[in-house]
Amino acid sequence: MPKSIGILTSLLVFLSFYCKNEPIEPFELSVSDYNYASAYSMEYKLTEKELTITFRGELEGEIDSLLFSTMDLPKSKIRRISSIKLDNLNDIYMNNCVEDGDVKIVGLKRDSIIKFVQLNNYYHPELSPVFEMINGLVPDKLKMYHDKEDLKEMMANCDSFNIIKDREEIGK
Repeated sequence: MPKSIGILTSLLVFLSFYCKNEPIEPFELSVSDYNYASAYSMEYKLTEKELTITFRGELEGEIDSLLFSTMDLPKSKIRRISSIKLDNLNDIYMNNCVEDGDVKIVGLKRDSIIKFVQLNNYYHPELSPVFEMINGLVPDKLKMYHDKEDLKEMMANCDSFNIIKDREEIGK
């Protein structure tokens, strides 16, 4: 019995070490956060190696400015993000009970595949934790708006959602 416990412990230690050092599949995730009233946007760009935040002026003559960059990323969460199955994501997730509010456009790129997902007042179980992770890494003044509890409450109080697999379906 003690020998089998030792073997099991050794196996668990090996698997734990192996999984942590396994290379993370390259990806790029971007979140565009627009402020239409002030004519600017913030772009949050996350890869398996780095997170950057860029100010994008929307007025003529304004230039983009890098506001934040870090390579200190939580590897286990980055590994989970890199394994999101793009084929399983729909193009649009919309809470029809809210006309304005938290709207995000997320771009995901892996290999030669690019997927854009629009979230309108919608808590998505795979994508929303990415926003929470990013907000946990950046200074308060650069956090994107994302209220998990508010989104979940709005969804619980609504019985009308549009989930559209392919935005080409709109208007057909």
